[in-house]
Amino acid sequence: MRIKKVLNNNAFITHNDDHQEMIVIGKAIAYGKHFNDTVDESKVYKMFTPISRGDRKLILDMVNEIPIQYFQIAKQIVDKAESDENIELTDNVYIALTDHISSSVDRIKSGLMLTNQFLWEIRSYYPKEYQIGQWAIQLINGTCDVTLPDDEAGFIAIHIISGELGDQLDEFHEIINFIKKITSIVTYQLSVEIDRDSLDYNRFVTHLKFFWQYMMENDKKHTIGDLSDEMLAIIKGKKVAAYECALKVKDFVQKTYHYTLNNEDLLYMTIHIARIADAN
Repeated sequence: MRIKKVLNNNAFITHNDDHQEMIVIGKAIAYGKHFNDTVDESKVYKMFTPISRGDRKLILDMVNEIPIQYFQIAKQIVDKAESDENIELTDNVYIALTDHISSSVDRIKSGLMLTNQFLWEIRSYYPKEYQIGQWAIQLINGTCDVTLPDDEAGFIAIHIISGELGDQLDEFHEIINFIKKITSIVTYQLSVEIDRDSLDYNRFVTHLKFFWQYMMENDKKHTIGDLSDEMLAIIKGKKVAAYECALKVKDFVQKTYHYTLNNEDLLYMTIHIARIADAN
């Protein structure tokens, strides 16, 4: 790998085999280097291949303004998300995380703390992303000698969620709202206080997130044919309250999202609701 332009001690520009420009970052990787010098590739933290002028300017501005340690921390967070949770994230998440970490540390050192209005929902509906956020703030606190509040774990989780959803944060808000409304229907219809830390509720939330995805994509799922009718009849007979609650959910989804739950949808919705009801 040869240097085409030195940006600073920690970054330079090169080209890949397809002659595309790449921005390479690594601690002291370009120190004392000049045009056409080779570099120690073991020092590389991250390589970006900008796809637009806007991306290029953003990355170059960050390289010049943000200390290298924040790029290192962001890479550790992304690596953990990808290795521990098998979450595939885009370069945009890496860029956003780097910028967020830098800003968060600056804010906390200035005595300014931001409240995360979605912290409860993130903790309840996206537990694995929230756990990554908790791990991340411990890393940041230890590395940067600060004490970030739990709200920051939620903000980092939002960046991870954004990467999973393809940077569609509006969809994140819609999913949160959808889960809250369905949970409210179950709580009201069954007159129960749901244990939101329970395994059954977490399974229900996971089901709702998958349900949202195929509802929005209008995915044609493989059905279980006549067996779904038979099983639904059995469940309906044994879990009347849960089935009636599922019908309320069906009515809400039909009116709000113009999606009609089929028997298979009703079957799984009833089963999950029954588990929550049985736990109370």
